[in-house]
Amino acid sequence: MITLGSTLILVPLYALHLGFDLAELGVIVGSQALFGLFLRLFAGAICDQFGERWVLWGSFGTMVVGATIFAVSGTFWALILAQTFLGISRATYWTSTQSYGSRINPAKSGTLLGRMSSSGTAGQMVGAALAGLVAETMGYGWAWTGVIALGALGLAGSSVLPVLPRKDLRRGFKQALAPVPALARNPSMAMAGFTAFTASTSMTIAVILLVPYLSELGNGETTIGLIRTVGSVGSVVIGIVFGKIVAKTGQQNLYMSVLTLMGLTMLAIPLAGSGLRALTALMFSYGTLHGVLGPLYPLTASTYSTQEQRGMAIAYVGLYWAAAQVTVPAVFGVVAANVGLEASFWVAGALFLAFAIAMPILFPLLTKRHQTVHEPTA
Repeated sequence: MITLGSTLILVPLYALHLGFDLAELGVIVGSQALFGLFLRLFAGAICDQFGERWVLWGSFGTMVVGATIFAVSGTFWALILAQTFLGISRATYWTSTQSYGSRINPAKSGTLLGRMSSSGTAGQMVGAALAGLVAETMGYGWAWTGVIALGALGLAGSSVLPVLPRKDLRRGFKQALAPVPALARNPSMAMAGFTAFTASTSMTIAVILLVPYLSELGNGETTIGLIRTVGSVGSVVIGIVFGKIVAKTGQQNLYMSVLTLMGLTMLAIPLAGSGLRALTALMFSYGTLHGVLGPLYPLTASTYSTQEQRGMAIAYVGLYWAAAQVTVPAVFGVVAANVGLEASFWVAGALFLAFAIAMPILFPLLTKRHQTVHEPTA
């Protein structure tokens, strides 16, 4: 997650540094999810058949390749290729870690996913702060070299994770993919997918709108990295108490509240002007709200799936996440290029408010006929 925090800062700033416009930036940012969109189910099948560690090794390996391409080339198609490798890494990482975290103790999956999100957000804070500082003081080459080193470190660390036992015997690959049609017909998985799309949108908005907007206001890489780091503080805190929050409010009410506040935060950003204090406060609000959405959508997927199909269920829901990663940057890149960054925040705010309005209708409609496999506790 340190590398994720680094790339969320480095990719848009590096592309702007090389002279690409906002529409091109949208294509570059969105390209990371294109192949990842198709790898979600493959990664889920590998998790269910052989275990999550194999997928993590592939994730960190492709991360190293992508960062290396960024370090040695700056052409448009090279950036697309580098982002593709980073997208493969990111897609397989989410599937494997969320599956692994939800299976450690199914009765406490909400708490464990929240803690995992919290520690991951702490990593994003470190990555965002260091990436901006290194890029401004030492150059982008050294910043990407740091990402390469961290990827190699993660590859070594994932090799010592303990193997979690499964109730059934090892299955064939075809059998691992067998649950996909049933998952696609399950309305509860559609609900989890919708929430994954909204959570992914909240993450993507930061890359395609927030970082360029802060740069347009005249802030340097270090300042932008620090502001984004402050925005992650709330995610760390909320992740620690996530299990207790969802146990008290319920998933539907929490979704509705968070999406409403996220929409209002987006609407308030253009009103803050260039004042760093106001922008920092809004970034804190944004980070806290995204910190809720991050572990909430895999919790919805794990609530309505069996433990033995957990990897595939999370992978299926991840398709919706990846779809937002592809479409949202491209759409908002064009919007920002035509109407400006400030007006784009109004569009984003209206989008989140629309998601919030839909939640009390969609959630009970899609989940009312399906019993939960387990009730997450604090």
